Amino acid sequence: MKKICFLVFYGVFMGSTAQALQVTHHLDTTIGIFNACAETFTYKFYNDRDYDIKTSVYTKGTFGALYPFKSQYHSIGTFSGSNFKPQSYYQEAKSRFNNRTKEIFYQDGVTQYRISTKNDERVKYECKLNNKYQSSNDLLTTFAKLTHQIMQTGKCDFDGYSYNGKRYSRSTVKTIGTEKLKTPYFSGKAIKCSYKMEILDDASAKFILDGKKPVYFWVMRDEQTDAPFIARILVESTPLGQLESLTTKIEVKK
Repeated sequence: MKKICFLVFYGVFMGSTAQALQVTHHLDTTIGIFNACAETFTYKFYNDRDYDIKTSVYTKGTFGALYPFKSQYHSIGTFSGSNFKPQSYYQEAKSRFNNRTKEIFYQDGVTQYRISTKNDERVKYECKLNNKYQSSNDLLTTFAKLTHQIMQTGKCDFDGYSYNGKRYSRSTVKTIGTEKLKTPYFSGKAIKCSYKMEILDDASAKFILDGKKPVYFWVMRDEQTDAPFIARILVESTPLGQLESLTTKIEVKK
């Protein structure tokens, strides 16, 4: 069940390519009757050259008691135009019984190997790349690239590949239109977009979020700084009911 929060949190975010901009989102997620997860993510873009993405999520309340889980993810790299090159990726996840980490190592933006740990066991894996999916980055870098495109075009339309050191995935994002959005925390004009993730070349890879069903998200702009941010995320159906994430607060630093 914890993968629901992970995928929604990990799946979509917006940014800006100002000279130096840092935006932090604070979100709460409900799944069916459960107040299930709390999330934050902070992204930074420097001088149209460097990016730094940090995210975290933890389950809470009754959901947290049933499925205790917390994790953090971090990706940094460089970019020039639409060419994004990760330099480092790290993730850590803790559940009731396990503590797992994964670090991906790159050379000139190309994945070389990953080091994974589970509790006290540490294993190094050489990564076998598939030439069918050129320019595949970690998922956070893929969305940094999507962010840059949105800032340039004002639209969400995007199609790109990601590689987590083991499996490839394909992210497809589409602009649905604009509409007025009102949540308990924000209201105003928003761009509505849809997101789908497809796991490639691995029929056994199962996720609670069906790749055939879109994740909808709404992008607004901060009134004070004009920085774009995600205001709402919606999955209309999961095995536990509707999933909704709402941004409760944003912090913008220039």
